[in-house]
Amino acid sequence: MSETLVRRRARAGQLRAFTATLLLLPSATGCYTNVPVWEGTPAPQSDVTVGLTDRGRTRLAAQIGPGARHVTGRLVSSTDSAYVLRVTTVDYINNSSTGTWSGEEVALPRDLVSGVTERRFSRGRTWLTVGVTVAALALATTIVIKGFGADPGTNKTTDGGGQQQ
Repeated sequence: MSETLVRRRARAGQLRAFTATLLLLPSATGCYTNVPVWEGTPAPQSDVTVGLTDRGRTRLAAQIGPGARHVTGRLVSSTDSAYVLRVTTVDYINNSSTGTWSGEEVALPRDLVSGVTERRFSRGRTWLTVGVTVAALALATTIVIKGFGADPGTNKTTDGGGQQQ
């Protein structure tokens, strides 16, 4: 196998790895953030995560499973006494995995809730993601056009008098 072919294959592999990283970057950084809801109630149809108190874990064990720490879903309605969610995931204390739900409605009494966060669009993260993606595309384009470095066969040195050897 010629040296040029080996270099081309290595360059192609590096470019594939770089492209895969580039494509996965937006999902890693995300364009959303969870914001604590200190006052009031999020609007219906908002994506929220509700933290449960110790009493909440105990009282809701039959409904959502023992040891539930956080319940995530879309807010259907909210009253002075409860949040009603279409549940998408439940995080458990003693389990490293997350339980996936398919939108079942669950009422969570407010006195069993330790906190609420709302998922909101983040302009700052979005602009950061766009900037990093554009920079990465520019770098990838430069690599494709110019390569990773000079071809070792084209390196020439000069002696002290400016003559090529």
